[in-house]
Amino acid sequence: MRRLPSIRKASLITKTNTMRKIKLMAVMALISTFAAAQEMYGELRGVLKNELKEMVSFATIKIMQDNHLIGGTQTDINGNYSYKPLIPGSYEVIVSEVGHKTKQISGVKVVPGDATKLNILLSSNTLTEVIVIGKIEKEDYTKSGCEQNVFSFESWDAEELNQNGAYVHGDLMSAIPAMVSDVVETGNGELHFRGGRSDSNGFYVDGIRVLDLNSMPSQSIENITVFTGGVPAMYGDVTSGVVLVTTKGYFSGIRDKNIRNHKAYEKRLEKREAQKMAKQVSDGILDQ
Repeated sequence: MRRLPSIRKASLITKTNTMRKIKLMAVMALISTFAAAQEMYGELRGVLKNELKEMVSFATIKIMQDNHLIGGTQTDINGNYSYKPLIPGSYEVIVSEVGHKTKQISGVKVVPGDATKLNILLSSNTLTEVIVIGKIEKEDYTKSGCEQNVFSFESWDAEELNQNGAYVHGDLMSAIPAMVSDVVETGNGELHFRGGRSDSNGFYVDGIRVLDLNSMPSQSIENITVFTGGVPAMYGDVTSGVVLVTTKGYFSGIRDKNIRNHKAYEKRLEKREAQKMAKQVSDGILDQ
């Protein structure tokens, strides 16, 4: 058997190493893109307790939007729960556990790149009537992030955005000053956050930084969030403000699918009822 010359062997080794480097770079780029996209989604987490300050274990948590199930989870043995990823927007949370009364919470806001903390207090099911007299305190279910939120932001979903008068013609840059009072748009279309320079802002679409938002089609927007103070660390290279846009994608597709399935289910029920009524009429049970 002939042996390859040393020069040919070195050439093959070099090519092999080059291919390995290219594959490694492609994997790293894919991981970076996935991580950036995940930053545009939000999270819901918290702890469940009852009136005795006891942790409620293994409770069922359903996350709804427009009367359709988006997802769900269960508390652990210590009453803690978390669910992600969630498209930024407003949700309804339903909590149930066999030993406690079911609780429904509306208007839970989820923002991109942050965790919305939702601690829930459940009432125990009892056989005797208990009358409690005391001061009623309003619970804040829209608190986001840690115990004290240091961010200043405003978040709108697609419906809220389309109802804004400044967005009639699809001009997203002009709609931003209508969302927050400390943003001003100049005559040439530049945005200034709290008097800062226009080049000190950051615009992100699904985790990818862009120059501006003038080319965003209105039908593709799922949520827009404007940070005017206390910008999250992941966007720390800006000194003024940050605008985050989440486009409709996989999770909104799940929601649309749930809506379609629900409508199909309702049609099947209507057809079944109509067939049942027709049979009762033919059998003389009901008058036509």
